Amino acid sequence: MMQTRYTMAMSWLLVLACVVFALNSGTSVSRASSSDDLKSILTMANMVAGQSGSKLIEQMNSQAQTQIKAATPGTVDSARSNIDRYIDVASRIDPRLGQLLQKSCSDQGQDPVELEKMIRRYGHGLVALAELQKTDPELYESKIAELSLDAEVIQLSIKLKQAVDTTGPDSPEVIFMRQHLQAVMRARLELSIENRERSIMRLNERVEQLQERVEYDEENFEQELARQMAQALGELDAVQAAQGR
Repeated sequence: MMQTRYTMAMSWLLVLACVVFALNSGTSVSRASSSDDLKSILTMANMVAGQSGSKLIEQMNSQAQTQIKAATPGTVDSARSNIDRYIDVASRIDPRLGQLLQKSCSDQGQDPVELEKMIRRYGHGLVALAELQKTDPELYESKIAELSLDAEVIQLSIKLKQAVDTTGPDSPEVIFMRQHLQAVMRARLELSIENRERSIMRLNERVEQLQERVEYDEENFEQELARQMAQALGELDAVQAAQGR
């Protein structure tokens, strides 16, 4: 398991600095401005997570996310637990991002259930990674590693460009840095291919499940219709209702 956390790219560190300034400016933070700060942090988290194809993760977990949205936590404890998971994932992406999210959540001063809903609404990329952590921990760790390599590639690219400007394109330093960058990019591409292959396998498994359900409904149309009627009238218990879609 890759544990090393690389410094995040300079491009989003500028955004990070702006958010830090917004959080630290003044002696008090109003609820409205604090809410805006949280939205900004979640937007930044989406941007960082998006480097690794969060759209594919969301599609891959569409069934799990649908179930979770339908059962949004109604208790303070479960909401707090989910919020802690999101902060943990943000910290895995980068510790500073996790600290910002934790501070912003603390500044909200509102019902944890409502706060968790807000994170789900504006932090879809972060939530997708958190759900992936539950459904496929191995792929989640691999995605986090890919994000780290993404960040290192950007950082090394910036340093290489600066070195070229300073010492020229053929200096020993530049040649070494170019070889290092190529090695990291090779590792990133290999990991990206591996992750996408695994994602495709999960998607195919989901397609097979959907196809089996369609075939079942076609073969047992009247039975399924009766079950849905009973469910609509509240005549099924939780176990019976779960046997359908």
